[in-house]
Amino acid sequence: MSSLASALAPITETDVRQTYQLDGRVEADDSETTVDFQVLAGTDDGAKVIYSVQCFTMAGLPILDRLERWLCDNKRLLGSNGRSRVACRVRFYVRGNFQGQGIASHIIGREDSLFRRWGAAEIQVTAMEDGRWVWTRPQFGYAIRAEDFLLLQQRYTEWQRERGALEVRRATNLVDFPRDFLLSTPNSLALFKTL
Repeated sequence: MSSLASALAPITETDVRQTYQLDGRVEADDSETTVDFQVLAGTDDGAKVIYSVQCFTMAGLPILDRLERWLCDNKRLLGSNGRSRVACRVRFYVRGNFQGQGIASHIIGREDSLFRRWGAAEIQVTAMEDGRWVWTRPQFGYAIRAEDFLLLQQRYTEWQRERGALEVRRATNLVDFPRDFLLSTPNSLALFKTL
């Protein structure tokens, strides 16, 4: 089994932990932030580090419902042919009473930097629930494979017809799909960002 230090190199466990410091946002108690690691060797994606994070306020209230990430050292790329290091955003839910306070944006920016330093060629996310809308916003920089976009386009056409649209619109990119469509029709979207 691969050691955590070698699976994370050139970054360290401390680098990962520091990424999730909230720096006083929502009166976070950064000393209580926990990061739990698991290393799996010999998976289809090579060595895989799975970690989950929990952040708390000074009053001991959890800020996140779930945050889980995978660092895969030999995963299939979605944006090009081949395999490489890939970071996967698996779960990420900020509790309702802490939403809208910049926590997610703060974490995502710090993670992008961490994943680059680790050597990830891509960040991948399977967008579900509200994430089908959130992750498709341009500020996050995610794309969808061409064949998946065509399938989504077909669903969009059917969705419009079911609602009695007189004129069926076509989306030219992810941003063109309306929120109601993305939150109602596809169960999930496989998205990627090239680093």
